[in-house]
Amino acid sequence: MDSASFEDEKDIKTTEVVNEPRFTEEQERRIVRKFDTRLLPFLSFMYLFSSLDRSSLGNAVLDNFEADLGMTGNQLNTAVTIFYVGFLTFQIPSNIMLKRYSAKVWLPLLMAIWGTIACCHAACKNYAQLLILRVLLGFFESGFFVCVVYFLTTFYKKHEMATRIAVFWGSTTAAHAFAGVLAYGILQMRGIGGLAGWQWLFLIEGIPTVLVSFVAYFYLPVGPSTCRWLTDEEKVLAVERLESEGPSGHQSLADINPSNRKEAFEAFKDWKVWFYMVIFFCGSVPNTSVSNFLPSIVKGMGYSNKLDANLMSAPPYVCAVIVVILIAYSSDRLHDRAFHAIGGASVCFLGYVLLLTLVGNSARYAAVCLAVAGVFVINPVANAWLTGNIAPSMKKSVATAMVVMANNSAGLVGSNIYLSTDAPYYTKGHAINLGFISLFIILVCVLRFLLWRENKARQQKLDAIEAANEVEVEGRIGDRRLDFRYAL
Repeated sequence: MDSASFEDEKDIKTTEVVNEPRFTEEQERRIVRKFDTRLLPFLSFMYLFSSLDRSSLGNAVLDNFEADLGMTGNQLNTAVTIFYVGFLTFQIPSNIMLKRYSAKVWLPLLMAIWGTIACCHAACKNYAQLLILRVLLGFFESGFFVCVVYFLTTFYKKHEMATRIAVFWGSTTAAHAFAGVLAYGILQMRGIGGLAGWQWLFLIEGIPTVLVSFVAYFYLPVGPSTCRWLTDEEKVLAVERLESEGPSGHQSLADINPSNRKEAFEAFKDWKVWFYMVIFFCGSVPNTSVSNFLPSIVKGMGYSNKLDANLMSAPPYVCAVIVVILIAYSSDRLHDRAFHAIGGASVCFLGYVLLLTLVGNSARYAAVCLAVAGVFVINPVANAWLTGNIAPSMKKSVATAMVVMANNSAGLVGSNIYLSTDAPYYTKGHAINLGFISLFIILVCVLRFLLWRENKARQQKLDAIEAANEVEVEGRIGDRRLDFRYAL
């Protein structure tokens, strides 16, 4: 998945047997172009609905949602938190179900179910019903991102994945921007048909989700060899170009068997995986908190009209979409992960510092734009960094699942740091996010140094072996080999 590690591995001996390609570069570019224009946008469109339905609650609270359901105190925070409880529960089983039923069946099925649950929010009468619906929504949205990324690996080579993940991930950022504008219009329908604005919001965002799921079932291919928009020759070449990377291919948790079980357990013993888990957790607390409470934060900046607060929550996400794609592209081109992740986190850091020190509403709004633009850079770059530094394939799959679990666990914290009692400045929430971003930057710097030191030590060992005219007997595999170089 990581272009940096891919380029590094090309300069050294690898553990994989690479077959000579039987296709031209132009043929390969044409195939990738078709995937980029016909598959990736549709999958991103599907994920946009996932993010849209997930964030609806944050927009609904600006339309007397809590009062209509009789909610008091910090019950809203609990409702946001319980979503992540359901989300964490089904993360790994969802990945296994994907392998059994294929993305063509499993992804549309998940989408149809969570779209129906989103619609059911409109019938909510009390707090207890809301909690049930939120945990179910999290349960069926769980694993969608990981499943889609795994699905993409059956179409793209490793070094092509980082930018595609960023584009795909950008759809969730775009969804938040779209959600604010959409909510601005929908919430004005309060009273039509005897429904509250928030009821219309859940219905209008949920029904299209179900409709798109049916389209997805007929549109998505099972794999490259079944794409109706590829010629017969291109289908063969699409499979061959992935096989040219080596026999290990891409594996999911459903591929665990006695022959690779040892590789899977290596992920639990690798300090780097645990280090990445902490990094992801620190970077995801601000991400999840912003995703759920930005409309409320913006409301405290002088936008007393609740509809205007929803509308003004869109521009920060628009900035984030642009920044995410640009930095991810630069990260691929320059073969750098750590400094790009630090760059995004530093922008976020600056945003939170300004939010804690400025008092003017316009200045604080500009600070929010900085914080949001920076925080959404973190996950795509960190994900590409992780996947490029863990090998072989089964170990990478387990490590990815572990990191995603840590990433989503951050929602349990992020959903409880912006409390209604802290409005309108939310000093406590901003300070907590500033602390997590600071720790993120420190940890990334430390990890980069440790990986650089390990690369240097491995090269010195290889140089010593070569100078002594000795033949190395290499018993280690994957990222433990002396000739494996960690991407920085």
